[in-house]
Amino acid sequence: MSEEEKKEEQSEEVLEKVEEELKELIVPVPIALTPPEHTKLLDRLKVMDEKVEFVAGELAQKQGEKLGFAIGTLYGVVVGILLYVLFVI
Repeated sequence: MSEEEKKEEQSEEVLEKVEEELKELIVPVPIALTPPEHTKLLDRLKVMDEKVEFVAGELAQKQGEKLGFAIGTLYGVVVGILLYVLFVI
């Protein structure tokens, strides 16, 4: 056998030992079930959260429309003044 084959065999043996040790250390995780009241509560919270997000979105949209109207009016006034000044001169 060459040295590489010996090293591979040794590494395989070490891996097998480590795997066996890990299997001994594995602890089963207990499964926790949620009561139906908890799931109903989560569903109600989800519905309320969706409503709150919808209302917040609507309010932000209205604010954006007001801000857009104000900015548009300002630009219109500035352009109007510039055109007036150009035609007066």
